Amino acid sequence: MARYAVLLAAGRGERLWPLTSTRPKPLLPLPGGDTLLTRLMRQLAGLVDGYVVVAPPGPLGEMIASAVEGSGLEARIAVQEEQLGTGHAALVGLEALPRGVDEVLLAYGDLFTERGLLRFLVEAGPPALAAVEHREPWNYGVVEARDGCLAAIREKPLDAKPGALVNAGIYLLPRGGLEEELRRLRPSPRGELELTDAVTALASRTCVKIVDGDWFWTDVGRPWDLFPVYRRVLEEKARGRRLALEPGAEIHPQAVIRGGPVYVADGARIDAYTVVEGPAWVEGVAGPHARLRPGSFLLRGSRAGAHTELKNAILMADAKAPHLNYVGDSVLGVGVNLGAGTVTANLRFDHATVKVRLKGRLVDTGLRKLGAVMGDYSQTGVNVSTLPGVRIGAYSWIYPGTVVARDVPDCVMARPAPGGLEYVDIGGRVDCPDWLRGKEKREEGGGDGGRLAS
Repeated sequence: MARYAVLLAAGRGERLWPLTSTRPKPLLPLPGGDTLLTRLMRQLAGLVDGYVVVAPPGPLGEMIASAVEGSGLEARIAVQEEQLGTGHAALVGLEALPRGVDEVLLAYGDLFTERGLLRFLVEAGPPALAAVEHREPWNYGVVEARDGCLAAIREKPLDAKPGALVNAGIYLLPRGGLEEELRRLRPSPRGELELTDAVTALASRTCVKIVDGDWFWTDVGRPWDLFPVYRRVLEEKARGRRLALEPGAEIHPQAVIRGGPVYVADGARIDAYTVVEGPAWVEGVAGPHARLRPGSFLLRGSRAGAHTELKNAILMADAKAPHLNYVGDSVLGVGVNLGAGTVTANLRFDHATVKVRLKGRLVDTGLRKLGAVMGDYSQTGVNVSTLPGVRIGAYSWIYPGTVVARDVPDCVMARPAPGGLEYVDIGGRVDCPDWLRGKEKREEGGGDGGRLAS
């Protein structure tokens, strides 16, 4: 029997703003060069006979197709022209399958898990659903079982207890039965065709096995979800070694490596008088006179320069904290550049947990320490300070000496003004993508009362 993977990758990932201003969320980069989507595809190698990736229309869909091709993988790209829900996306994927495919491994393209879960699901045989225990089940679909079979999926129930089983978003289903239920779907109360409704309907007439186990699994839905994901990639790469050193890596004799694991890639460099405290990942350049505290990740082309300190921080490809910077519990997107003296504060003055505005609602992250999240190609001038939990939009500039207390939208320059910040349209001075130009400046990142100046 032929088995294909159908990977749903058409979601925009609004809660991951500003990292998803410039990419669909399945293309969030991982250490080593993979993305969430391409890593998942590699993990499925040998478990499926081929792939269909459901992508959005336009430039974002072209990005997905290019990323798959550039990673050396082959897949059929099915474009979901209308965003009508996950059930509709799954149907678009099924319609792109070749004839003769009997089983469908259906998964969301922004998930991060381990191959063991996928293998265990395949060995269980269809129809089956993967489930994992979670400490915050009220944020997910809680799975209810009867005699090992799916009875119901309760979406974000407030009465769920920590450790309850949640739907992992990975299914192994018969093609015919799934397609039949997808074509019967009607819009949910929120006006979308829901994949979980189709799975629940299928479970009402046959046993959909619940496959659970002690697997590492994360639904990457918020920027801070990347921290445990990056650490997991490091653990897999190091394989128990304190220092994992690739040929071509350079470590100066007067650099200090402490703790572990520490991974240093081919072409990476750790300069003189730099201290690296594991766990840490270095693909770029650290130092001289830099300090990388536990949880620091420098991806390809990035740099932590002289007298810069990182702590639990991610610098994506070509991001630079070149001199006299502190970057704590923060994510810097591709090509971000920090001016000298830029500091990301990561602890509230009252030591309370950090709150972030997601999709217009103030959300308690549960984290005592959380710094800044900066979108791709944003930059700061000298002596900029960002307060805990602040997000800065892609391609935006922060004026020298500014204290950033609220989120900054994409493609603007933020500068001090009476009562807060004002946003100056920087227009053609930056290569802001067309789909970001002209966006409402008071949307996800701009609800701080800041005004757009001419």
